[in-house]
Amino acid sequence: MRSKANVTLTALALAAGSVMFSAPTASAAASCSDSGYTATHEPMERCTSLSNGILYNKQVSGTTVYTTYSKTEGTTVSVRLGYTYNGSTTYSSYFSISSGQTVRKSWGLSSSAYCKSMIGVLNYSGGTFQTPSTHC
Repeated sequence: MRSKANVTLTALALAAGSVMFSAPTASAAASCSDSGYTATHEPMERCTSLSNGILYNKQVSGTTVYTTYSKTEGTTVSVRLGYTYNGSTTYSSYFSISSGQTVRKSWGLSSSAYCKSMIGVLNYSGGTFQTPSTHC
């Protein structure tokens, strides 16, 4: 019964959008080329190297977009993650992140958004950073 409840709670969190904190893990977001590609070099995964971490954006399954920030150095900051699609930017609420943490935010999209141009964004009091556009 407990696993069924966990599956239900996970599904509800994904449907509503969620913020996940974790320690950095070895992943495609662990490195970012100068041309804005992850180690997979797939156009549906794009990234930007920042002086204090990596901002990463990925479209998956045709109905989900993830924006991830892995903070590698510096003091704790308050930021929000988002994505830009079709001229409109959607943001999470602000949260604090410290060096050594990774935060991933996900949003459910309609299937018509799949393969369309999307940009991952990180916003803070001093401005905004963005990834190159994902595409097919």
